[in-house]
Amino acid sequence: MRTQNQAFLKQKELQEVKANADEVLRRSIEDILREIEVTLNGKMKEFNDSLFSNQRKPPYIHFNRYDSYKFETPMDTGTVSNYKGMIVYDLAMLFSTALPALAHDSLLFKNLEKNVEDGIIKIYNSTKKQVPIAYDKQDDCRPETRDILERNCVLRLSNDNCELYGRSWNIEE
Repeated sequence: MRTQNQAFLKQKELQEVKANADEVLRRSIEDILREIEVTLNGKMKEFNDSLFSNQRKPPYIHFNRYDSYKFETPMDTGTVSNYKGMIVYDLAMLFSTALPALAHDSLLFKNLEKNVEDGIIKIYNSTKKQVPIAYDKQDDCRPETRDILERNCVLRLSNDNCELYGRSWNIEE
């Protein structure tokens, strides 16, 4: 009987220790997520503000829990805003973490205003990290932006045997 009582008391004690540890872990995760949230939202605001002459609402992220978040640009759910928001988020991650590189496809730039596009290219240019982009609007961009692209171009692809690996992959043979 004594052994059973001791086992019961030990089990109860261990359950309390576990409950306390779970609570400490939960609070620690919340604190870490808030810190990440503040860092990313601050960087996104900084980048967003640099893209516009008149202030516009930046995208923001809110972590509800470790497995749930909300990411949006308040009062603006348009496609262009969503693409710009994704680029700004990616840049915030690049500049706020040890992430060594970031890659973006030309699709993200299709509908952006020229000044926003120029600003994004300037932000890419300001980092020492690698930022490969697929970009097919060189002829339409401003001279300063074109100059940045030309100075940083590593690979240029085009038709007529200038495709990657020397051939087009979508042609039937």
